[in-house]
Amino acid sequence: MSDFVYDYHCHSTASDGALTPTELVHRAAAAGVNSFALTDHDTVAGLAEAEAAAKALGMEFISGVELSVGWANSEFHLVGLGMNVQQPRFAELIAQQQAARKARAKTMGERLNKACGTTDAYEQACALAGTDAPGRPFFAEWLVATNAARDQEHAFNRFLKPGRSAFVKTPWVNLGEAIKVIRGSGGEAVLAHPTRYRLTRMKLRRLLAEFCTLGGKGIEVALPRLSQAQEQLMYDCLEEFPLYASGGTDFHHPQQTWLTLGRLPKLKEGTPFIRALLQQ
Repeated sequence: MSDFVYDYHCHSTASDGALTPTELVHRAAAAGVNSFALTDHDTVAGLAEAEAAAKALGMEFISGVELSVGWANSEFHLVGLGMNVQQPRFAELIAQQQAARKARAKTMGERLNKACGTTDAYEQACALAGTDAPGRPFFAEWLVATNAARDQEHAFNRFLKPGRSAFVKTPWVNLGEAIKVIRGSGGEAVLAHPTRYRLTRMKLRRLLAEFCTLGGKGIEVALPRLSQAQEQLMYDCLEEFPLYASGGTDFHHPQQTWLTLGRLPKLKEGTPFIRALLQQ
């Protein structure tokens, strides 16, 4: 495909993005993207709409999801690409993750009510999100609207990040089971944004060694705003482990003015690319 432009990590209103799946696809197309995956958090509710919009524009569409998973007592994110989302065990996992998100949101709401002297934090976050399983950004939005926080960053730092009063540890699916379900539904598992977890090089190597043993195949290498050292680390990982490179902007909303859909660093020549694996 000439002028190949891809983005395999984006979010819509089906989870915590600001644009509907159709709006997101149209924005991607306007930016020149011709191969696209919608990867909402623990849900595939927006995929049918996004696929229809992509088909109408002649854009290659890859089914996607971003799963929260547990490993070594910490939370990580996996991007699943190319799954048959109707496969029963995959659908069961999505329902399980959504139930965990709903329970987490209710507990966050209770904690925020106690901290802020309110009674409806959960209900207000649900209204903002349009779902009964709102994520932390919607609670942050509510905190800003009620003047309990100056902005979203302050809301996270004061209430919502690990160690703060409204942070809730969630029993996500474990890494091995997530990979098994993604692969069992015809997809491939990709470790999302590896540099965000602030892992030592040794711990990242431990994670990737187990990830590969469990059947994980991809790692996000083409990411916006990586430092030269972070980019080199990603290529070092590709050399050490049998992995395919993927990438995406992790686009959530147009207010991220530093992001343009599909505007990713070019992979070095000869880098194994996840799309080739998905097409096998």
